Amino acid sequence: DGNRLASGSGDMNVRFWDLNTNTPIPMTSAHKNWVMCLSWSPDGKYLASGSMDNTVQIWDGETGKPIGTPLKGHTKWITSLSWEPLHLQCPSYRIVSSSKDGLAKIWDVTRRICLQTLSQHKDAIATVKWAGSGHIITGSRDRTIKIWTSEGSLFKNLEGHAHWINTLALSSDYSLRTGAFDHEGKLKSMDFEDMKKVAFEKYQASLIEGHEVLVSGSDDFT
Repeated sequence: DGNRLASGSGDMNVRFWDLNTNTPIPMTSAHKNWVMCLSWSPDGKYLASGSMDNTVQIWDGETGKPIGTPLKGHTKWITSLSWEPLHLQCPSYRIVSSSKDGLAKIWDVTRRICLQTLSQHKDAIATVKWAGSGHIITGSRDRTIKIWTSEGSLFKNLEGHAHWINTLALSSDYSLRTGAFDHEGKLKSMDFEDMKKVAFEKYQASLIEGHEVLVSGSDDFT
């Protein structure tokens, strides 16, 4: 809703900030190494953090307190996090993480289990996106971009870069991040079906000639 900011640091902490008062919320530590990435769930209920301690921690978006112990399964540090879009699942409960171990994992944060492991990259995955179409997109140091179904099956393999893939951006990123919230950070309704409908309409409006467009950036300078 735009009222809170989360920051992650090499001091191993995640800090929540109240943007109305510009003051920090009392901090609770959960990681044992640098915090590398953060991602808010599109309904604002959760924050996820990925660390060099190879774990993903889920936080309560309202209180700033960690929910349970970190999610463990990766063998190297977490590089990127992305939640399932709200128009596909409301309330939010699934997130995908990518890691330097070359794997991406889909997690159920309510049951605290890994649902699927995406394992066909040959080097570290630098970035992951959960697209509005429902597909998961991973960019890797093996110079490929892979598109997966939300059930974990490989859908397409995109080749064309001559060096590491560093970053991905979708034309729908803004709509997926803000979900059912309007430009003032407000919800028209707290009903889950209404929230899904608003999020879907926003996603549809973000399409370019009916499609999501993906942009990739690489060490090959393109």
